[in-house]
Amino acid sequence: MAVRTSGEPQPLERPSFRARFTGPHAVRAIRDGLSIGGLLFLILTMLSGGAGYDFFAYWSVNPADPYTIKEGFGAFHYAPPLVWLVGPLKLVPWPAAYWLWFGLLFLVLVWLARDWALAWLAFPPVVLELYHGNIHLLIGGALVLMLRRPPAFLFLALSKVSPGIVALWWLVRREWRPLAIALGASAAVIAVSFALAPALWWEYLTHISSEANHAPNLIPIPLALRLPFAAAIAVLAARLDRPWLLAPAIVLALPLLWIHGFAALVAITPLVRMERAARVRSLE
Repeated sequence: MAVRTSGEPQPLERPSFRARFTGPHAVRAIRDGLSIGGLLFLILTMLSGGAGYDFFAYWSVNPADPYTIKEGFGAFHYAPPLVWLVGPLKLVPWPAAYWLWFGLLFLVLVWLARDWALAWLAFPPVVLELYHGNIHLLIGGALVLMLRRPPAFLFLALSKVSPGIVALWWLVRREWRPLAIALGASAAVIAVSFALAPALWWEYLTHISSEANHAPNLIPIPLALRLPFAAAIAVLAARLDRPWLLAPAIVLALPLLWIHGFAALVAITPLVRMERAARVRSLE
């Protein structure tokens, strides 16, 4: 048998099937391909006309009587503090106000996903979120921010309310200080706003309790069925130290589940990075 000497060329090993699709070059190619497809999808969607359906409710809301429209186009479903927050939007005429809002949402998307921001555009809920101008990307941003700055939790509590179930993260982990700060900040804002306009709070509570449970394009799974699963995922996230699981928990906890509500899943990207960074620090 011939013995191969060290000077002879060695046969190249073929990369494994997994390595071919998980290596840096493959990941970059996948990201770039999704980015191109996502940009085309965004452009085609924006060219279809009629953008800003959800944002119009924020822009057109009457701060003195925000809950006149009960449902449908122009209906405002958020707590009184958010009424005052969006009030200044009226200073900018339509459609310039919508494009400013679009720019804000896009900046949040870039802040959350960084180099994967354009790739997320290939996920239809993200483009629909930008097109309609809702607040699910802001909710995803508040989720990421609250793990470092607990007062950011109040945006979850005052916007869609039920996604506040992710406070279980701190409870299960017995992180009492951030839990107290998050709940305390929310309670303080609610108390001040109630003292300033108690009638608005009663109108708001009546409004959300009578809101229709079914609407066009709504995914017909009642909150009463979804919320226990959202709570279970939040508890699992805390026990396994997997913060990225809080993103699907928030989506399941949305009071009304529309397709663009899944845009909050963009928060998975920074939460996974946060988790990896924490693991590296623990090994140092």
